[in-house]
Amino acid sequence: MTITTRQFNHLKAMGITLWQRKNLKQTSSEVKEESTRNITGDFSANEINKLTIFQDILHALSIKPDDISWQKSHLDLGLFNWQFTDNANIRFEKATLITPSLDKIAQSPVAKKQLWQTFIQHNLNP
Repeated sequence: MTITTRQFNHLKAMGITLWQRKNLKQTSSEVKEESTRNITGDFSANEINKLTIFQDILHALSIKPDDISWQKSHLDLGLFNWQFTDNANIRFEKATLITPSLDKIAQSPVAKKQLWQTFIQHNLNP
C-alpha cells in the first residue's frame, strides 16, 4: 500500500512505525521518476504559488497553499502527489497526477480541459 508523505508524517507523529521495502535494483518506474525535471523548473515555489492557474486549481480542490509539501520531484498535496514532466500527456496513476509544467497547461485550452477531466474522472475534486 502506498501512502503520501503527509500520511506518513501523521502516522509517525502518532507513534506508528512503518516498514518500507528498499529495493537494490531500480525499477523502470524509479528510472522514469529520475528522468523528470525539478518541479519548479524556471519558477520558484513563491512564483508558482502566485500563478493564477495554480491558485485556481488549489481552490477547486479545496487545498490551502500551507498544506502543500514541496518535494524535489513533486508536490505533495496530501490526497495525491503532483509531478511535472516534459511529456504533454496528463494522467493519474498510483496516487500521482503527472502533467506538463503549469505554464504549458496555462497556454493550452486542451491541456486545461484534460486536467479538469482527470480531476473529475479520479474524484480528486471535493
